[in-house]
Amino acid sequence: MRSDKNNDKSNPTKNNEKKKKVSIFRIVLITFIILSIVGTACVMGLVVGVIKNAPPIDPHNLEMYESSFIYDSNGQLIEKVHGSNFRSLVTLDKIPKDLQNAVISIEDERFYDHHGVDIKRLFGALWYDLKTMSKAQGASTLTQQLAKNMYTSNEKTITRKIKDAYYALQLEKTLSKDEILETYLNTFYLGRGAIGVQAAAQTYFSKDVGELTLAESSMIAGITKNPSKYSPYTTQRLDGSENLDELKNLLVFYPKTANTDPASDVEKRMFEQLHSKGLIDNYNYDQLKKEQLVVRKAVVNPKAKERQETVLYKMSELGKISQTEYDQAKNEEIVIKVGSQTQTNVSSYFVDLVKDDVIDALVKQGKTEDEARDMLYNGGLRIYSTMDVNIQKILETEYQKTSNFPGTFTDKNGNIQPQSAMVIMDYRTGQVKALVGGRMIGGKKLYNRAVNPRQPGSAIKPIAVYLPALDSGMTAATAIDDSPTGYKYSSNEKWKPSNYAHKYRGPITLRQSVQHSSNVGAVKTAEMLSSSPYSSVEVMVDFLENMGISTIVKTPGHNDKNFSALTLGGMTKGITPLEMTAAYGSMANGGTYIKPMLFSKIEDSSGNLILNNKPVKHSVTTPQTAYIMTDILTTVVNNGTGGRARISNMPVAGKTGTTSDNNDAWFAGYTPYYVGATWIGNDYNQRLKKGSAMSSSLWSKVMTQVHKGLPRKSFKRPSGIVTQNVCLESGQLPTHFCEKTTTEKFVAGTEPKKYCEMHTQDENVEIEESPDASDIINDWLFDSNKKTDNNQTTDSKKDVTNPPNNETNKDPKPTPKDEDKQTENLFFKKQDTEDKKNEDETKIIESN
Repeated sequence: MRSDKNNDKSNPTKNNEKKKKVSIFRIVLITFIILSIVGTACVMGLVVGVIKNAPPIDPHNLEMYESSFIYDSNGQLIEKVHGSNFRSLVTLDKIPKDLQNAVISIEDERFYDHHGVDIKRLFGALWYDLKTMSKAQGASTLTQQLAKNMYTSNEKTITRKIKDAYYALQLEKTLSKDEILETYLNTFYLGRGAIGVQAAAQTYFSKDVGELTLAESSMIAGITKNPSKYSPYTTQRLDGSENLDELKNLLVFYPKTANTDPASDVEKRMFEQLHSKGLIDNYNYDQLKKEQLVVRKAVVNPKAKERQETVLYKMSELGKISQTEYDQAKNEEIVIKVGSQTQTNVSSYFVDLVKDDVIDALVKQGKTEDEARDMLYNGGLRIYSTMDVNIQKILETEYQKTSNFPGTFTDKNGNIQPQSAMVIMDYRTGQVKALVGGRMIGGKKLYNRAVNPRQPGSAIKPIAVYLPALDSGMTAATAIDDSPTGYKYSSNEKWKPSNYAHKYRGPITLRQSVQHSSNVGAVKTAEMLSSSPYSSVEVMVDFLENMGISTIVKTPGHNDKNFSALTLGGMTKGITPLEMTAAYGSMANGGTYIKPMLFSKIEDSSGNLILNNKPVKHSVTTPQTAYIMTDILTTVVNNGTGGRARISNMPVAGKTGTTSDNNDAWFAGYTPYYVGATWIGNDYNQRLKKGSAMSSSLWSKVMTQVHKGLPRKSFKRPSGIVTQNVCLESGQLPTHFCEKTTTEKFVAGTEPKKYCEMHTQDENVEIEESPDASDIINDWLFDSNKKTDNNQTTDSKKDVTNPPNNETNKDPKPTPKDEDKQTENLFFKKQDTEDKKNEDETKIIESN
C-alpha cells in the first residue's frame, strides 16, 4: 500500500492529468449550470414578457362565430348563409360519444388528466424534435388548440405557443373539461370550409352530427391533423361512365379559375343529361354552359381512409372501443353524400332580397352596416322568410319552360331573352310567397328584374286613374266619351291620344273603358279627377305614392308629372314588379296597402327573438271603393283584354299592359287568395313576338297550380254596396228609350238619381262594337319628334290642358273658382312661365 502511494507521488505526470480532467469537468459543469441558468432566465424572461403583453381574455365569454340559416314560411331550410367558412353550433350532449372519444384519443389522450398543458407530452415532443432535428412532433393539448382557435393564430412561433399555454391554463381554471371539449368541437377546422363537427357532418355526409356512425366519426376526427390532405372526399372530373342516379349526392361545384381546363365534349354532354334529370338546376346549368362554373364528382379519399384506421386503432388501444367495434368500423363502407348550401331548384333572387332586408332591419335597430353584415354572415341568425317553397318551385319550373316565352333567343352575352320577372304575395299579410327576377341565369347577386323598374303600359291605369276616380265619387257607370280628341300641351303643341287600331266606341261607361283598355277613356277620366290638369296630375301622383310606387320622376323639366306618363304608363323609369304587386294588393285587400315583407322574424342561435317584422300598412281608399274596382277588374279578365289570365274555378281580377313598340308586356292581378304581377321583356328594348297575352298566359299557368286544391271563394263584398239598372251609354237611370242597359254595382249614395238625358226619343245611336284588342300604347306617345295628324310636334312629357269636362252624368260638383275658368292659352302661358323658371333654377344649381 505504501509503495503504491509512493509510486503515485513519484509520478507527477499522472497526477497532473487527473487534476486536469477534474478541472475540465468542473468547467463544463459550471458552464452548463451557468448556461442553464441564463437559458432558463432568458426563457422565463421571454415567457414573462409574452404573458405580460398578452391581451386579457374572458373565458366566460367565448365568442364563437356561427353561420346563419334562412328558412321558408314552414321552417324548411332554404340556404345556409356564411362568409368563407360554414359553422353550426351544437351542445355536447348532441355529439356522439364515439366522436368525442375519437378526437380525444388522436389529439390529446390525457385530456382529462392535465390542467391545460401536458408536461409529459411536451418533453416527449421536445426530445423527439431534438433527435430528428425537426418540428414534426406537436405537443398542444385540446385546451391549447382551443386557445389558438379563439385567441391567437396559426403562425408557428415560440411566442404564439407560449400564449397558447398561458391562455390554456386560464381556460382550465375557469371552465370544466366538458365545456372546453364542447367549445373545441364547435370551433376546429375540418376542411371544405366546415368549422366544427356539425358543419363537417353536414358537409361530408349530409346528416346531423348525432347521426354519425363510429366509422364516420373516426374519419372526421382524423381530418384535423391536415384538413386539405385528410378531407373525407377528393374530386374527379366526369368521364361519362357514371350512373346518373348515383351522382345525385356526389356533385361538387367550383368557380372556374384561369388554370381550370375547359369542359370536354363528354362533360358537356353530361351537363345536359344531369340537367334533363333535374340533378343540376337551371341556374348552375347556365353557369356551366358559360364556363363560369365547373362540376366534379366526389370520391372517398384513400388518405383519409388510412388516417381513419389510425384513429380507430388508437381508440382500441386506449380501450375506448372493443375489438369487434374496431373491426366493424374499419370494414364499414364510407358513403359520401355532399351537403348542399342551398335549396335545389330555387334561385337566389328571393334569398338575396331577404339578406338585404335583414341588414336594413338590423341597421334600423341601431346597428352599423358592418355590424349588421357580421351578424348575418357570422352571427348564427335563424331567419324565417315568407317564402312558400312549393309556390316558389312552381314559379321556377314555369320559368324554365321556353314554351312560355315565344320568340326566345340568346343575346350576344349568352343570356336568354326575353327576360321576365314575377312576384306572388299574400295581400292580407304583405308576405311575399314567391319571387323570380329572371329566367335561365345562374349565380349569386344577379340582376333582379323583380326590383328593377320597367314601363308599365296600361297596367298603370287602375292604380293611377280609375281607383282615384272611384275614390273621388265617380262610379263604374260614369259616362266616358270614347272618341278621338286632341289636347294642347302648350299654346302651340298638341297631343292626340288614340286607341289600339284607332277603334273608338263612342259613349261608354267607366267599366267598359277599363274593360277595353281605352287610352282615350283613361285620359278623359284623369282630367275629371280635379278642376285642372295640374291638380289632376297631383291626385294621380299622390295615389301612386300612397300605394308604394317609389319610381315617379318629379324633377323639374323632364318628369312623369303628365298625362301620358301617368294614364298610359310612359314613365321615365317605370314600376318594379314587386311594387306593382303590392299596389294591386291594396285593391285586393279592401283598400289597405301593406308593404311587401320578405321575412317574418329573426332569432339568434338559441331561439331568442331578435326582431319581429310587423306589417307596415295604411289605408288607400275605402273597402267599398276597392270592391267596385275589383269588380271592374274581374270584367277585364272575364270579358276584356285579360281573358288569358282566367283560372278555373276561381275569380280573377286584373289588368294587362303593353308599352309602345311592344317592348314590355304585363299582367297584374289577384284572386281571393293571392296577388301577383308578371313582366316580360328584353333586357335591351326590343320588340316582343307577343304582347300582354304572353304575360297573362304565364300568370294563369302559375296561378292555376298555386290555387290547385284551394276551395273556390268569391271576393269579399263589404256592406254599403247597392245595385241599380243603368243605361250603358249615359250611365243614368234608363228610360224606355234606352236599348242598352245593365245592372251595375255602386257604393251606396253614388248610384244615379237622374233618368237618361241622352235617349229622350225613339232613336238609337249606332255604335260600332269592336272585338277586344290588346292595349298597346301607340308609338307616338313616347316620340317627341313624331307629327300628329295636324303636322304638329307632340311632347309626351308635358301636362295636358283641361278640355271641356263631360259633366252630363256626374253628380253636381262645386263651381270651380273664377281663375280655373280662364282660357287654355292663359293657362298654358302660366305653365310655360313656370317651366322656364324651373329651367333657370336648374341652370343656377348646376353652375354652382
